[in-house]
Amino acid sequence: MHKILFRIHVFSFLFFVALGSLATSHHDTKTLIKNLTKRIESGESTAENYYKRAIEYRVLGQIKEAEKDLKMALERNVNFTVARREMTRILSKKGKHKQAILCAEEVIINALTKREKSSAMILLAEVLSNAGEPSEAIKYSSAAFELYPNGKIEWYLLHARLLREMKRDGERPETLDTGYQATGSIVLRNAWIDSLLECHQYETALPIIEKELLESRLKSSWRLRRAKAYIGTGKVNAAMKDLRMCLKELNQRIHPRNPDMTLIADRGLAHALLGNINTAKNDLTHLVQIGADKWITASLQKAINSIENQ
Repeated sequence: MHKILFRIHVFSFLFFVALGSLATSHHDTKTLIKNLTKRIESGESTAENYYKRAIEYRVLGQIKEAEKDLKMALERNVNFTVARREMTRILSKKGKHKQAILCAEEVIINALTKREKSSAMILLAEVLSNAGEPSEAIKYSSAAFELYPNGKIEWYLLHARLLREMKRDGERPETLDTGYQATGSIVLRNAWIDSLLECHQYETALPIIEKELLESRLKSSWRLRRAKAYIGTGKVNAAMKDLRMCLKELNQRIHPRNPDMTLIADRGLAHALLGNINTAKNDLTHLVQIGADKWITASLQKAINSIENQ
């Protein structure tokens, strides 16, 4: 009994500490905006100050103000690359795809080194993907790796996502494994395992999944992966058990006010695999409404489509 009460007190303490940290973070951001505004209004209206304030506005979700400040920064310094990159992302997020593409192309033109140019190509690939042009996007992600083979983690993830959109799933495991071997990233390792499952390479994926289930404290994502492997190998009852346990953990972990998008996506996928299509669709709709990126919703969307087309 004492142990249970102690755990409750610890949880409550950590919860309110987290809330306090969030409030402090927002307070600090607002203070930074206030200080930068004073500097700008007192004559220090430099490109750098407008850019810094734009970033703080973006943190608060005030995208309109961020866009205005980025425009001011670029008026003062047309070659201010980091501001143009940020402007590209905002335009793309707002669905202004043509403007975003032009902005990204400008970043490529102004790149001074191979690394800068390859990074700008990845930016353009992201924009083209958001614009629904994966065949064009993958040309630029491929060119980026050719120009600068030591790509970043997000480069490999983007390229693998584009391969999926191009229905070239068979190439995804090699891309992600190459990235994992090059970077040692657990994110890429997990994405590689997911790609193995999607390509029905269950025997390769299962030993890794079983090991993680033994060692991990939080098991929902690994139970979900094992359920996929079990379904693929005909162990349906075992899969259903894993999916129900996965949902039980996820429902405890998903915060009602500030939910983790990836956990919602996992929950939706578990519901889809259990045959609860309407509940899965509700999670997908929620993700779209709160601005989830394609890489978060892709597996859930694919599962829903696959089940509905059966």
